[in-house]
Amino acid sequence: MRNISSVERTVTVRVDAQDPSGAGVVHAFGKKILVTGVIMGERVALHIRNPQEVYPEAVLKRVVEPSPRRVTPKCPVFGRCGGCTLQMLSYPEQLNWKRRVVKEAILQAVEDPSVLVRPTIGMTDPWGYRNKVQYPVGRDGKFPVIGFYAPVSYRIVTNRGCPIQHPEADLLKETLLAHMKKHRIEPYDEREGDGLVRTLMTRKGFVSGAVTLIVVLNGKSLPALDEFVAAARAAVPALTGIVVNVNTKRTRVILARENRVVWGTATLTDTLLGHTFELSPNSFYQVNHSQTETLYRTALDFAAIRKEDTVFDLYSGAGTLTIPAAKQAKEVWGIELSTDATADAGRNAKLNGVENARFIAGDVVKEVATLINNKKISPAVVILDPPRTGCEKSLLLLLAAARPKRIVYISCDPQTLARDLALLELHGYRVAEVQPVDLFPHTGHIEAVALLEPMSRKAPAKRT
Repeated sequence: MRNISSVERTVTVRVDAQDPSGAGVVHAFGKKILVTGVIMGERVALHIRNPQEVYPEAVLKRVVEPSPRRVTPKCPVFGRCGGCTLQMLSYPEQLNWKRRVVKEAILQAVEDPSVLVRPTIGMTDPWGYRNKVQYPVGRDGKFPVIGFYAPVSYRIVTNRGCPIQHPEADLLKETLLAHMKKHRIEPYDEREGDGLVRTLMTRKGFVSGAVTLIVVLNGKSLPALDEFVAAARAAVPALTGIVVNVNTKRTRVILARENRVVWGTATLTDTLLGHTFELSPNSFYQVNHSQTETLYRTALDFAAIRKEDTVFDLYSGAGTLTIPAAKQAKEVWGIELSTDATADAGRNAKLNGVENARFIAGDVVKEVATLINNKKISPAVVILDPPRTGCEKSLLLLLAAARPKRIVYISCDPQTLARDLALLELHGYRVAEVQPVDLFPHTGHIEAVALLEPMSRKAPAKRT
C-alpha cells in the first residue's frame, strides 16, 4: 500500500474564506490549508503535497469556478513568489476586503458597536509604488540567485521586473547577480552560516529620484568592489550612494549596525508633505510615498493640533510625522528606540527649521513615564505608530491616565490595533472613527488610522 504522506494528491474544493494575509482557506484531509491566489467562494483544483503533515503544502492547478471578482495577475510568478497574495483580486475588491478585515477585528474587540470604519483609501495607480526593496540572496544548485522567498519557505523565486517596485531595484539586482557569477562570489547559506552575500536592499526617493544601494555581507567587503561600483553607477545613473552593511551574526535580522560607505553617501534624501528628510540606512521609512502622505494627512486631521498643544509622537522614527506635527503645535516630543533614527530626526528638524521638536532615543514606556510623572508634561494629543506587535499595556495605561484630548493610533496590523483599542476603551476612551489606507496594494498588509477621544458620560450616538 502506498504511503499517502509521500505522494501528491489532487482535490477539488470550495474556498471557504480569505485569511488576514490574503491567502485562501480550504479544508481537505481534515485540515485547514492555506492557498495563495484563490478567492473565497471559488471552486479550485489543488495538488496537496504530503497531506498527512500538520501543514500540507497546496499548489493551485486550476480554477474550476472562478469568482466574478477575479482578474489576471500582472506578475508572471504570482502564486510562486510570496511577495503578493491578492493580485488575482480586482483592486476595488482588495480595498473592500481590507476594510472588512479592519472592521471585523475591531468590532470583535471593542464594546461599542457604533465604531465608524470608513472605506479604504486606495491608489489611482496601484503599481510601481515600493520605494524600498529587500532581496534575499541564495543558491539554486551551483548558481547564485536573487529574488523573493516563496510562500512559507526560504526557497528563492527569481523574477525580472516586479510590477509593484521601482524599476531601479531590478537593474541593481541584475548587476549584483552578474558580478557574483563573474567573480564566483558565494551567497550566504543560512543553514551553515557561511558564504558572503546575504541581502541586496535598495531605497528610492520618489520626489528626489535619488537611489541608495545597501549590500548586506557576512564579511567586510565585496570582491572586485571598484568594478561593482562602476557597474552599479552605469546601470542606475540616479544612484547617490553604495553602502556595505556588515552582518556576521547567525540571525534573520537583515541589517546590522555597521555601515561602510563605499561610494557616495549613506543617506537618502526625499521630500514628504513638503518637508525634506535625510534617512540613514537603518532608519524606517514607509515604502509607499504617495499613500504615506495620505496616511499622515489623515493622522494630522484626526489629531486636530492647536498652537497651544503639547504633542507626544511615539515610535517617531526619523521624525517624518513629528516635524509636520511640530509646525502646528506648541511643542512635540518624539520618542524612538533606534538611536540612528533619532539622530536622523534631530538633523531633519534643523534641516526644516523646526525648533519646537525634541527627540529622545530610548524605551518608549520608560521615557513617557519620565515625561509624565517626573517632568509633569501632559500631552494634549498623542500620536502612536508602533511596530506590528502593537503597544505595551503599560504604555496604554500611562496614556489613558494622562487623559490627552485625542489619541491617534497608526497601525499596520488590525489584530493588535483592535486589542489596543479595546484596552483604551476599558480605561475611558472611545473609538471615534477608523480610516484604513492601502499602503501595500496587492498584498494582505493593511494600514489604518484610529481616532480615540475621552468618553463622555453620555453614551455615543449610533453611527451609520
